[in-house]
Amino acid sequence: MLKAVNHAPSTQGHRKRWKPRRPLRTISMLPTLLTLGNLMFGVAAIYYCGREMQHLGVDKSVAEALILPRIFPPALAPTFLSIAVWMIFGGMIMDTLDGRVARKTGQASNFGVQLDSLADIVSFGVAPAIMAITLIHRELFQWQAAPLGFVPFGKAAVFLAFVYVCCAALRLARFNVETTMDEASHEGFRGLPSPGAAAALITTVFLHEHLEYVGRWTRTANTLTTLMPLLTLGLGLLMVSRVRYIHAAHLLLRRRPFWHVVAILLSFVLLLMFTEQVTFVIAWTFVLSGPVAFVLRKTKEPPEETEGRETPSEETSQSLSKRQAT
Repeated sequence: MLKAVNHAPSTQGHRKRWKPRRPLRTISMLPTLLTLGNLMFGVAAIYYCGREMQHLGVDKSVAEALILPRIFPPALAPTFLSIAVWMIFGGMIMDTLDGRVARKTGQASNFGVQLDSLADIVSFGVAPAIMAITLIHRELFQWQAAPLGFVPFGKAAVFLAFVYVCCAALRLARFNVETTMDEASHEGFRGLPSPGAAAALITTVFLHEHLEYVGRWTRTANTLTTLMPLLTLGLGLLMVSRVRYIHAAHLLLRRRPFWHVVAILLSFVLLLMFTEQVTFVIAWTFVLSGPVAFVLRKTKEPPEETEGRETPSEETSQSLSKRQAT
């Protein structure tokens, strides 16, 4: 009898066909909305930077009549760059809440981590860099001369802003690889966090705008503009470093002694009275806290224990004495 021959191709020895993963069907609503709010604040900051350059050379009263009084009083936001600073502050509030809400409600996921980093690169990477470039180019236009006689000052500022954005992207990518979902892993950072770097950069811009609005500290404002490229580069390098930083929001939300509450209330009074100066001091104190703590740890480390160990000179002297004795 003839046997039936199976002409179907054999699958032995072949790899299994790749099956696509099931698409993401559900997401946590509140943390995702907070993260998207952070992203929208970052885009709004970039928009106001563009408005600042658009009205460059236009009468100040005409520019203020367009949009500034409708959102903030002139004392808090004298320019479009000041409004951009407030937008970044709003993004920081959203960024502080989204991760904590997700972890406290048990809704933390890898999707949220990736989305948070995408929003952070816009709000704390691209937007602060554009703010720094806008400030420098606006001041160069008004000065009609480069500071300190350095002609390619504007081009160098743009390049260092590019470096800042690249360092922020590297910092966020490394954080995604090294972080975990538990709360303990978010109590500190290795390297300056991108919101901290953005806070230092935008508070410098904020203080500069306030000093120019007051009109009594013109030389100090010009000094801040001159130092802006170097500050941008230093913040970028600190982000990709391994310097340890504490989590500022974690310190505020933990249980503390009673006098800490009184100190925070007093600091809020100073913050309301001198908003630009206090935010500048707080931001740069946080930035410098990491390198200062690093230097203190290095200086306080005990030297290597040499007790019970004989140095080479002691060994040679002892061997010579034994030979002379024999």
